[in-house]
Amino acid sequence: MERGQLVQVTQYGGSKLVRRVVADLGGSIVICNESEYRQARKERRRPDGVGFPREAVEVVPETQCGA
Repeated sequence: MERGQLVQVTQYGGSKLVRRVVADLGGSIVICNESEYRQARKERRRPDGVGFPREAVEVVPETQCGA
């Protein structure tokens, strides 16, 4: 997965969130919310994120993200 890419994350309990990729670490994907992603870009820093297992993260199809 690529930095900045939109992904859907399945949380414990089954609820889903749309987030941005911060880093792909192989077995896990570091993600952050849109607000943090935009603020970090504005401040020219790496976004603060949290890691999720790769199997809980899937790429959002372009048709769903308005791209």
